[in-house]
Amino acid sequence: MTALMLVVLVVGTALVVGGTLWFIAFTKRRNEALRQRAHAMAQYGWYLAPANAWLAEVAAGLWTRGRPGEMFAGDYHGRGMCVLEYTYTTSNGKTTSTHLVHLVALNLPVALPPLTLTAESGITRMLAGRDFELESQAFNDQFRITCQDERFASAVLHPRMMEWMLYNPGLQWQLAGNAIVSFSAGGFSVPDVLARLEAMTGVIDRIPPFVLRDYGA
Repeated sequence: MTALMLVVLVVGTALVVGGTLWFIAFTKRRNEALRQRAHAMAQYGWYLAPANAWLAEVAAGLWTRGRPGEMFAGDYHGRGMCVLEYTYTTSNGKTTSTHLVHLVALNLPVALPPLTLTAESGITRMLAGRDFELESQAFNDQFRITCQDERFASAVLHPRMMEWMLYNPGLQWQLAGNAIVSFSAGGFSVPDVLARLEAMTGVIDRIPPFVLRDYGA
């Protein structure tokens, strides 16, 4: 064996060993972080549960089909809730990227027609065109509405609701059957879940009774 071959062998072995040790350390840190998060969730009565197939379908509709991760379930101020991590991949033909997102679902008193509220941007407006607009220009500039029934959307997004959303500009949500689902990039933490549930509760509390009566199932 030549000296060059010996150097290559030593370097290759060192890289393999180093990579293995890094992976072990990363896995250990990840497992410890998950354990601590589960402990923090348990303080609010939220427990690990099997991934909800319905919520995974909501995620696939928002992004693309992927793989559900950890899910916690429980209740928040008397309403059923669950939070799910979800991973999906995208490709531009040359490289593949993996994305981690999460969804928080909170039960509604009735099932309502689909309505999605997402952040508006110049890019989305250029690619998807303008959506229908309400009387608040500040709201129109901040959010994009996706709904097949404009009358229903206008009934849900009345002035007090728009004011609440402008007060919570980072909240994106979808009415999906008998739940409101908030979604965001990255994993979730207890403070984030609490903040989202509080903002989502404000949305539910501002849905007019006639909307629940006339559109609810």
